[in-house]
Amino acid sequence: MDRETEKPGQEGTSRKTLAKSIFLALLAGIVINAFIGLLVDYGELFSAFSNTSIATLIVPFLAIIVIYIIDSYRFKYVFSKFGIRLSFRDSFYDNIIGNFFSGITPGSVGGQPFQVLHFSRLGIDSAIASNVIFSRLIEGNFVQLIIVIIFFKNGIGMMAGLGKGSFLLSAGMVATVVMTIVLLLAFLNPYLLGILALRMEKSWLGRLITRMTKNPAWAEKLSVWSQGLSDGFKVLWKNNTHTIVIDILATGVTQTIWALSLYLPVTVLTGVATPFPEFLISYCLCGLISLFIPTPGGSGSVEASYLLVLSALTGKPAATMSAILLWRVGTYYLQLLLGSLVYIFVKVPKNVYAKDKDGIMRHVRKPRVPKRTAVSG
Repeated sequence: MDRETEKPGQEGTSRKTLAKSIFLALLAGIVINAFIGLLVDYGELFSAFSNTSIATLIVPFLAIIVIYIIDSYRFKYVFSKFGIRLSFRDSFYDNIIGNFFSGITPGSVGGQPFQVLHFSRLGIDSAIASNVIFSRLIEGNFVQLIIVIIFFKNGIGMMAGLGKGSFLLSAGMVATVVMTIVLLLAFLNPYLLGILALRMEKSWLGRLITRMTKNPAWAEKLSVWSQGLSDGFKVLWKNNTHTIVIDILATGVTQTIWALSLYLPVTVLTGVATPFPEFLISYCLCGLISLFIPTPGGSGSVEASYLLVLSALTGKPAATMSAILLWRVGTYYLQLLLGSLVYIFVKVPKNVYAKDKDGIMRHVRKPRVPKRTAVSG
C-alpha cells in the first residue's frame, strides 16, 4: 500500500493488519515449539541453553545481514542489465522488506510481491522488477536442485539412519523436482500466469485476492502484465547468460551462508560435527518442505522439520532443539523485529527513478535548498 496516499484511517488499519500478522507468526511459533518441547527432556534442553554463549545467537543474526548485503549487490548488478542504476540503499531496503513479508505470510509467499511493489513505487517498471524477482526465485530453486544432484548419494546414504526423517527428505527431493518443473513452465510461457489468473478470478482464492487488493480487475491487469515478462526474460537469460551464471553462483554462496548459520549452533551445542554435505542437503530439503505447512513464514513448522532430521543426525534431540531455537531467534524473530522497524519508520519515496541524459535510470536526488542568510542593511 502507498503509505503517502493512504486516506485517514487506512494507515491505522494497515498497521493493525501488520501487527496481527506478526502476532500470528509469533503465536504459531510459540504453540508449535511448546508442543515440540514436550517430546524432549527439559533438563537436557535447559542444560544446553545454559552452556551456550551470546555469540551463538548473534552469529546467525549477522549472517542474515551479510546475506542482505550480498543480495543487494546482486540486485544492483542484475538491474544494470536493464539500464537501471539501483542505489544500494533501495536495494538493501528491498531485501529486508522482502524477508520481512515472507516471514509474516503463510508459506512465505508474500516477500516477492512486496519486493515488486516496492520497486514499482520507486518508479521502476513492474515487469522488469517482476522479471528480476522471479528470476531470483528460479535461480534459488536451481541451486537447490544442483545441491540435491551433487550430494544425492550422501542423502541416500544417510536416510537409513534417519527413521521418520527419511520420509521428509524424500518428500523434499520430490518437491524440489516438481517446483523446478513448474517454475520452468512459468518461465518458458509467462502468459500462462495471466491465463491462470483469469481462470481463478471467480474462485474463492480469486475473490480473496480481489478483497485484499481492492482491485476487481486484478486478473485482467495481471494477464496484460504477464505479456511483458517474456521480453524481459530474453534480456537476462538469452542476451546476458553470463549475468545469470554469476547470479546463480552468488545464490549458491547465500544458500551456503544460510546453512552455516544453523550448522554452527548445532555443532557448538551438540558437540557433533555432522559432515557438511549431509547437513547442506538436509537443510535445503527440510526448509522447502516446511514452507508447505501454512504457518506465517513457516513459523514452528521450520523448527519441527529440522528437529526431526537433525536430531537423528546428531543423536542429541534436546541440544539440537536448543540450537534450532537460537538459530530461529537470530534469523527469524529478530529479523521480524528489524523488518517491522524498517517498514514503519523508513519512508519510501515515490517515482524517484528517472532517466538521465545518458538514458540510464537512476535515483534522482532532490537538490538541497540553500538556507537563507540574513542580509544586513
